[in-house]
Amino acid sequence: MNLHLRKNAILIFKGFLIGSSMSVPGVSGGTMAILLGIYDKLIGAISNFHKNIKANALYLGKFTAAVGLGIGSLAFVLKWLLETFTIPVSAFFVGAVFGGIPALYQKTKIKPFSIVSVLYFLLGFGVVLATSYLPAGNMDLGGGIGIYNIFMIFVTGLVIAIALILPGISTSHMLLVLGMYDDLLGAITNFNITFLAVISISTAVGVFLITKPIEWTLRKFPHQTYYAIIGFVVGSISAIIRGLVLPAIPEVISLGWWAMMAPIAIVTFAMGYWAILSLSKFSNE
Repeated sequence: MNLHLRKNAILIFKGFLIGSSMSVPGVSGGTMAILLGIYDKLIGAISNFHKNIKANALYLGKFTAAVGLGIGSLAFVLKWLLETFTIPVSAFFVGAVFGGIPALYQKTKIKPFSIVSVLYFLLGFGVVLATSYLPAGNMDLGGGIGIYNIFMIFVTGLVIAIALILPGISTSHMLLVLGMYDDLLGAITNFNITFLAVISISTAVGVFLITKPIEWTLRKFPHQTYYAIIGFVVGSISAIIRGLVLPAIPEVISLGWWAMMAPIAIVTFAMGYWAILSLSKFSNE
């Protein structure tokens, strides 16, 4: 296969996987981008957009289109699988998270392991853990078109941008925290142009604002940043377990239930681990 076509195919495939996984509560687009080895390139393309507008626009355009395709197609299948086979599918995602950690750890070997490394890991882990415990519906922004509502929707877009870029923070969870999940779904269903335009613009602005500092820290402090990112990624496991696995466990558990579910979960965990480990071979493409 032509090298250019191969790179485009891999980029579109990774974008498709990221988009399809973003509907899973507790799974963040940033985490999936890191596990698939595309995070650094995305941050660089956004942060340095002005340096090569044509190339970066094409790169981001292909990626965004693939993410949109993933959200609009496989996401529905994934949602059905998650609702029908909650524990096996959740185990798959937990396995995928663990499968991406070896590749991340390799990037920390710029400097030897130290106590400071542990502190940065704990910082990243603590941030994600804290966001997963935020109660849903803290803010009721509504879907109106008044000045106040437009302003609050704009602020929400900025928060969503942070959730999109920072690994381990689930966008769907942050929407629930802000009380915007149902409003956004309603705006999409009813094609509320004002609502969608404001939140799209503010999200885009937020993405461009936050990527520059992240790109700077990745360049200046790669060792510390990647330990914090590993903390982000590991912390996302807590959200998956609390939000998906625990509610799916029956109140009264029989030995037969464990005998059936445990082997299936182990197999799907191994599949997730192997899938991301295999995809990491294409992390530089």
